Amino acid sequence: MNNITMKIGTSNKIQDVAPTFVENFTYSELSKSVCSAYETKIEDYKKRIGKAGKYFFYHSHDSDILEIKKTNRKDLLLRLNDRSTLEFACALIDKKGLDIDKTSLEFPVEFISSGTTHLSLNTVDETRGEIYPCRFRQLSEYLYEEILVWEKGHIEIAFDLWKHNSINNNHRYLLLLSCKQLKINEYQSEAWRKFFGDTYKAYYDYFETERNVGRWLSDYSLCEKLIDEIEGQLTEEK
Repeated sequence: MNNITMKIGTSNKIQDVAPTFVENFTYSELSKSVCSAYETKIEDYKKRIGKAGKYFFYHSHDSDILEIKKTNRKDLLLRLNDRSTLEFACALIDKKGLDIDKTSLEFPVEFISSGTTHLSLNTVDETRGEIYPCRFRQLSEYLYEEILVWEKGHIEIAFDLWKHNSINNNHRYLLLLSCKQLKINEYQSEAWRKFFGDTYKAYYDYFETERNVGRWLSDYSLCEKLIDEIEGQLTEEK
């Protein structure tokens, strides 16, 4: 860790800690140089963060938060309703005219930290960009993340999260996490069987295979096209 540049705890300014979030949390504009530099980092992260790459880099955008809390008084449990699987399931239900209540669909995925050295939920002053810790609370929606540091034994991430019907003018919350490891538990396949049984197992397997190689599927129309692709392949195999 001698060569690791730490960010969390070194400043209380959003532009210093999570510069790609400046436009999300303040009236300032995101500079093209900051955006370009992070896009370059993303390409590096994709090669070495493993399973996390399946959910980060916009893939989890707009996922509903099923639960967020501290465990063991210091570690993070963040459980999402996985957006990609939800969009695929909704597209399949509509295409096949299935009698499944789409509002009941939940496809949980969990992010769990260990060896946590910092975990805080914060608000950000929209004018000055100053970060203020606040108490933990249930939040509504996952928007974005910025990986600040990702090295063996040391991970720092900033999360941009949303609270519906907040009594505050600022509905966004900044979650800051520094930990040794970030574990990801996937429960989507179990949930799929619960809602669809084994009838559409081949569809789900194809979806997962494509997703695991980085295909973007967090969009309803793209999932519709994927279903057509799956059905074309299944027809050829007969």
